[in-house]
Amino acid sequence: MSDRASTTPLSIISSIKPLEIIDCEVSGSGVDNKPVAVDTISIKRTAEDGPILKKKHRASPNSFSSDLTELSQMKREMRINDTRFKDKQSKLEELKINFLEKEADARLETLQVEAEHKCMQFKADLLWQCLQLLREGVSQEDINNLLPIND
Repeated sequence: MSDRASTTPLSIISSIKPLEIIDCEVSGSGVDNKPVAVDTISIKRTAEDGPILKKKHRASPNSFSSDLTELSQMKREMRINDTRFKDKQSKLEELKINFLEKEADARLETLQVEAEHKCMQFKADLLWQCLQLLREGVSQEDINNLLPIND
């Protein structure tokens, strides 16, 4: 026997789980009925295809390798969620910009309509004053000199 220590890292040794033994019952197929070793999967999938860790029972409570694996999985999930959040935030910003552009266009159109309305109102007021002056007996030539109306 050698006094030399094992070269296998302790973290790997402590993270190895015992295999589950499943008894396979097959009748009439010529297959022997020996136990089969199966390693269980510790990750489940959600509807969004984002893996979520299940709570797993560890043989060693201080298993660094298991903690590291869980941590890396959680970081990956956080990156995926962060990417999804940023995509949704980007789409919302794009919708906001489109809305602000439409709102600016509507305001500009409103200002143009108001300007046209004021211009028409001004012309109507001038024509009304011309009519009043004509009724008072002022000549058309004097009215044209006092109130110039341009089309």
